[in-house]
Amino acid sequence: MNPSNLHRITNDFQLVRLVSSRKSSVASAIVPRDSGGPFMVAQEGYDPQDVKMTPDTCVLGRSGHWLSTAHFFRMPAADRRREYVFGTAAEVATLLRELPSQPVILLPDDLPEAAPSSETDDMTTALDAARQSASGPDPGQTTA
Repeated sequence: MNPSNLHRITNDFQLVRLVSSRKSSVASAIVPRDSGGPFMVAQEGYDPQDVKMTPDTCVLGRSGHWLSTAHFFRMPAADRRREYVFGTAAEVATLLRELPSQPVILLPDDLPEAAPSSETDDMTTALDAARQSASGPDPGQTTA
């Protein structure tokens, strides 16, 4: 994450990154799915409530709430797929259009108790690769 580009997490569609996992081994299990999907929606920035402005990467869930990838990676894979994986770009566009102006960022206390997951799947790998990419696409572009 480039500190010079650091901004607060927002619901502005122009600042999100659409992460494609179409090459994932579990992609065929996501139905409906378009040719580029499944997708996750990610954004780099900091929680607006964080006075330290700690850089983070968050993913957007079907609930319209953002979650830090630190908490995302601890979730069981099935829960991650159910809440944070979208089969079509149209699903993502609809969700982004309906978001309120102020983002909601889930904190650890907002999440149900669950045993930390050591499970790695292709979805996690795709998101981590997009997050680690120093020369990745501009926000708003799709990665493969």
